[in-house]
Amino acid sequence: MILTVLGSGAALPTGHRCCSAQVLNVNGFKMLIDCAEGTQNGIRRMRFRLQSISTILISHLHGDHFFGLPGLLSTMHLCGRTEPATVVAPVGAREVIETTFRLTGNNISYPIEWHEMDFTEGLHRVFENAKCTVDAFPLTHSVPTYGFLVGDRPEGSRGRLRYAYCCDTVYTEAILPYVEGVDLLCLESTFTDEYAPLAEKRLHLTAGQAARLAAQAGARQLLLTHISARYKEPDLLLSQAQAHFPNTTVAADGLRLDLRASARHE
Repeated sequence: MILTVLGSGAALPTGHRCCSAQVLNVNGFKMLIDCAEGTQNGIRRMRFRLQSISTILISHLHGDHFFGLPGLLSTMHLCGRTEPATVVAPVGAREVIETTFRLTGNNISYPIEWHEMDFTEGLHRVFENAKCTVDAFPLTHSVPTYGFLVGDRPEGSRGRLRYAYCCDTVYTEAILPYVEGVDLLCLESTFTDEYAPLAEKRLHLTAGQAARLAAQAGARQLLLTHISARYKEPDLLLSQAQAHFPNTTVAADGLRLDLRASARHE
């Protein structure tokens, strides 16, 4: 299970951070998690084959997580895709995409299988195949937002690897049962701790809050993402998080993390 960060910024792209997008490779099966504008450029920069991505998970419909999806699906069509694509997203995503394609005369040449999420509690299986399972759970944000828990299906005696992605959310311990003991927990960290009142107002996390959640969850490793454009360097975010959870990394565009390696070092 290898995670590649395509975009790690919050709200708007900058010269050094694109907005939210990741590729998770699970035993050779590649899925995209969130799809901000410019995501397909990140896919090419990191040398993924565009058509190798068949499943797309969208956490919520804010632009910095979703606005790249129409363009990506269109490019897949222009490049001759015939295989189905699966999109897991909150209710409303299908309407946005289909309306966009209808108004622009964009006739997609491949089937899109939609799984729209519309629940407010609990853990729900939203995708599975021979390589992995994906469960979703609600987060607390200004629009319906979901976290994802991805687990591989290991062969042989190796233990199962699990990755949890939570972006965007206010501080809430309600997520702890869903992410308990994961190998890698990716949490948004939009602000440093001195902006805690602003984070609460805007329903986001600070670095210290994210780290406290990781410690309570018993995660092996914490990855901070969704970094505000006000932070050109991640040093303060990192130090504030490591005060509560030492095994923390701040995401950067192009970062790759191998969950197998972190599990071996435990």
